[in-house]
Amino acid sequence: MDFANQVSRHRLADDLWQLVNVPSPTLRERDAALCYAEMLRGCGAAVEIDETLPESPNVVGRLRGARPGPVLQLAGHLDHIDVPHPPPRREADIISGRGAADMKNGLAGMLEITRLLHQWSDFPGDLLITAFGRHEAPLGDSRGLHNLIARGVKGDAAIVFEGPEAAAVVMALGMSIWKVTMRRRGQACHEMTGPEKGWGLIGALDGLLSLVAEKNRRFGELHNDYPLLPPESVFIGQIHYGDFYNRVPASCAIEGTRRWHPDKTVPRIEAEFAAWLEELQLTPDLNIETHWIRVGESFAIDPAESIVRALQKAWREAGGREIGFSGHSSVNDTCRLVTQGKIPAVLCGFDTETGHADYEFVRLDRMETACRVALSAALNYLNAHCAEDLK
Repeated sequence: MDFANQVSRHRLADDLWQLVNVPSPTLRERDAALCYAEMLRGCGAAVEIDETLPESPNVVGRLRGARPGPVLQLAGHLDHIDVPHPPPRREADIISGRGAADMKNGLAGMLEITRLLHQWSDFPGDLLITAFGRHEAPLGDSRGLHNLIARGVKGDAAIVFEGPEAAAVVMALGMSIWKVTMRRRGQACHEMTGPEKGWGLIGALDGLLSLVAEKNRRFGELHNDYPLLPPESVFIGQIHYGDFYNRVPASCAIEGTRRWHPDKTVPRIEAEFAAWLEELQLTPDLNIETHWIRVGESFAIDPAESIVRALQKAWREAGGREIGFSGHSSVNDTCRLVTQGKIPAVLCGFDTETGHADYEFVRLDRMETACRVALSAALNYLNAHCAEDLK
């Protein structure tokens, strides 16, 4: 039986509609977690709610197969960015609302796969379904998923239900947010009484901007040992200087991102950045502080991993297309499962192009196709131990 054809667009839409109507901004995911736990129970899974973080509980579902086999983890985050959005709408084949594309559509796909495997029951191994909050930076610190991994709640491999659709991602950039604050002696004051009318602080800020620009230019010139990934980068997103037209500020701040390749780690990146700042040669009346928010490590997995081949086979058979290997520039939970959980993980997005946008929406036809592929990939992986090859 072509089991992927049992995926129901109508059920996917109903589940997504229910989820998108329960707000779940980062750090306040409790209502959505409790809702998801009930929906998951209704799909036949045994469900546990981990309340280690009361406002951001983890939902853990388990579905046992008919015979021994590997444990496949379906993983997704419950939270969405805390940015206003028009009320959810359901129109023909589109559902919109904050969190619809990132990533309540993927959570709905996890429900549908659990539901169908529960009805079928004749599959090897076990299904582990994990939904967690605290994902979206800068507020999210991924403690929900970190706590699960620390408890050993993880699969032998995982599918993360976001990211690009028709791609087998085998490596990704790491990313941290950095903030540099420079302060001068004294307090903010009128321009006519301020030391050098603030030009010392302005000069230091100009030096920092030039330094960052030069380091980023050099990254673009370096040989890239990871051709599936873009060059490493250092980026500036915010500059804060002053609060009034004729006041000399006592401090200024600049904030941005640093993205790097899988041969580097967070400690190395932070030490490298500190060495850059020493090149500024600030005057004695200025000091500088750096604050980091660690978002996600870089990673690379072996393209020969069975979960990767299972996904490629699924796209060929259920998605009607061949997919190659790919790199990914954005941070997602595969990095935590690979680097902390020490398991191979792949992405399977459910129409995520409008995630974080002013108008966030999902096209149900694309969501249905992605769910067929994800279900097929899950069965391919679970059956791989008794199959000769995933051709």
